[in-house]
Amino acid sequence: MTIKRVFTAVLVCLAASACSSVTDPSKNVTETFSGSVQPNSLGVPIHQFTISSSGELTITVTSIVPGSTFLGIEYGQITGSACGVQQQTAVSSANLGRVAITAQLTNKGTYCVQAFDPTSLGLAGLVVGQNYTLTVSHP
Repeated sequence: MTIKRVFTAVLVCLAASACSSVTDPSKNVTETFSGSVQPNSLGVPIHQFTISSSGELTITVTSIVPGSTFLGIEYGQITGSACGVQQQTAVSSANLGRVAITAQLTNKGTYCVQAFDPTSLGLAGLVVGQNYTLTVSHP
């Protein structure tokens, strides 16, 4: 009987510690990244950030200048010197300040976000270079 109680207590402790590794989104870190995307570019520069616990990721584009266009946004995990894409979308300059990407991150490690010419998403390509600023909220 005592062994069962000890085993049950150990299981409860393990389950509780596993749950505590998930970060409450209100305690996320917010990082701001800026860069420039030229016509026909494929996601340069790569902006990196590191997570040490599971939780929610949100990416919001806050500016596109000169604007009046779409900009591709993607996130993933660093694989070598590249950003291994896990999700991508396009953001219109009319939708600035709205969350563009939301994801649940379960693996600790180095992640990346990058902006790109949205031609590969079936949208009209950039005619001129665009400067952007985006925020990444992560655990």
